[in-house]
Amino acid sequence: MVVLIHTFLQTARKTLKNQRGEATYFSTVVFIFIAVVLLTFILDLFSIISTKQELDHAADQMVKQIQLSGGINSETNSLFDFLCSEIEGAKDITYSIDATYKSPTPSGMFKAVQLGTPFYITIEGEAKLGGFWNLDLVNITVVARGSGVSEHYWK
Repeated sequence: MVVLIHTFLQTARKTLKNQRGEATYFSTVVFIFIAVVLLTFILDLFSIISTKQELDHAADQMVKQIQLSGGINSETNSLFDFLCSEIEGAKDITYSIDATYKSPTPSGMFKAVQLGTPFYITIEGEAKLGGFWNLDLVNITVVARGSGVSEHYWK
């Protein structure tokens, strides 16, 4: 068995060092394998780019919702849950909002943002790069950010 492997490796080494311009079955198979692997990773990369665009869209929709409602309420969470259900390429999607909140909080609101107060939203999700076999070789954190200004006046 060891002799067979050693002979195969010597033949492969000799074939790879060969300077003649002819293609052998071995070199053709290696070339096709490398091309297929590269193609799978390129397609995986495009799916991550698509996921990033979907997260950017979700951040824009969340900004509009917070601007119009004047803060975070149950509708904001419902919208976030709906938008996350439409995104297939990312898992464990979370959002955070950086803002100065009005105190005391008005009824029906979890956190209220006063008129003219800027806020910043960050949405994060985990995407995986792994090829045909979903090997999960590389974990990528996809981040989308958005900002807005509250359009609601709280008395």
